[in-house]
Amino acid sequence: MSNTQDYVQWFRGAAPYIKAHRKKTFVIMVSDEVIYSDRFVGLVHDIALLNHLGIKLVILHGSRSSIDSHFADNKLESRFHHNIRITDAATLPFVIQAINEVRTFFEAQLSTGLPNTPMSGSELSLVSGNFVTGMPLGVIDGIDMQHSGKVRDIKHDEINELLALNHVVLLSNLGYSRTGEVFNLPAEELAGKVAQALKADKLIYIQQGITNGEATASTLSASECDLMLQDPATPSELKSLLGQAIQAIQAQVKRVHLIDPQVDGGLLLELFTRDGYGIMVTNLFYEGSRAASIDDVGGILSLIEPHESSGVLVARSREQIELEISHFQVIEKDGMIIACIACIPDSSARTAEIACLAVHESYQGSGLGNQLLQIVEDRASKSGISRLYTLTTRTSHWFIEHGFVESRDFKLPEARLARYNPERGSKILLKSI
Repeated sequence: MSNTQDYVQWFRGAAPYIKAHRKKTFVIMVSDEVIYSDRFVGLVHDIALLNHLGIKLVILHGSRSSIDSHFADNKLESRFHHNIRITDAATLPFVIQAINEVRTFFEAQLSTGLPNTPMSGSELSLVSGNFVTGMPLGVIDGIDMQHSGKVRDIKHDEINELLALNHVVLLSNLGYSRTGEVFNLPAEELAGKVAQALKADKLIYIQQGITNGEATASTLSASECDLMLQDPATPSELKSLLGQAIQAIQAQVKRVHLIDPQVDGGLLLELFTRDGYGIMVTNLFYEGSRAASIDDVGGILSLIEPHESSGVLVARSREQIELEISHFQVIEKDGMIIACIACIPDSSARTAEIACLAVHESYQGSGLGNQLLQIVEDRASKSGISRLYTLTTRTSHWFIEHGFVESRDFKLPEARLARYNPERGSKILLKSI
């Protein structure tokens, strides 16, 4: 019975994501190490499931390890500059052969009908083509990169037409010039450029070695990615993907997901559960911050209830929150209020109270409280408020770290004093803005 109920709860929990993802465009890059691993059969099943759920898919494959193997088999030396393989005229045929072998294997697996899986009998309509125009990297630091190229153009209109017909578009990391040349393109960069050209909702990288053996879900902003890029301890594979993620987010791709396939079904866990599985890069928290409306009262009550029960926040009734809702700021993710704050001005002075600051336990430590406080401070300052105060019993250190100072002389505004409970022993903290 327990397993049945767990399944029911999981399915109900996944329902909002199924609805949200339908008809959205996802660009997914899979490294060839994953393609040739024992995890790939499950991943093929999951890709088919996404397609049948109405998600528009562009799939790209990497080829780096396969190219390395072809070079080793043919006793060819791999030369790199700035971590980019130098592809000359002599080695280009081996590069093309390796890439085409990966593409052919990938396409064959996606065309099997998925026997012995829950998607048995399902078929994907795959389309490949010359959708990527490449151009040479040219001479870098005096070194001619020859057939190592970069993306010049993506035929996004043609790809979108195919996606609208429920085809899955499969791309290899090759680009073709208008003069008939072939270029070896970095797969990670190509995936990012495709996502940007299509204005994709998600860019997903599935690659081994991303998390250094740690499979905990995390959410990063672009600025946090910058800090990780500067950290010598960050794995080189992860640095490369974080750089692409930053560019994609800045180009209005909504979310970038980095998934290390250590767990079967990691892609589904990341896309259809609230906790997720991989690393998500987004500026959603900034975009998701907004003024609260009356429809948010229930979500705010659910968010603050645990904090009220533990005594961190003073209890507020539904009626009180409804009366003060115009002073609330919230952050919403996937239809759930995950953080809130109130900045309640005093009508007779240039003073406002910071109240009801709460962050969902799953997102504590991610900087959401900092963001909300900064937002309300900026808005309070613009409205002519010069001083903020807050009453707290347990979080005085956090407010002090953010510029508040304890005051024993401050007199609460009359309206606030009427609701003051001296038995709580709250400290009063002030901040001039």
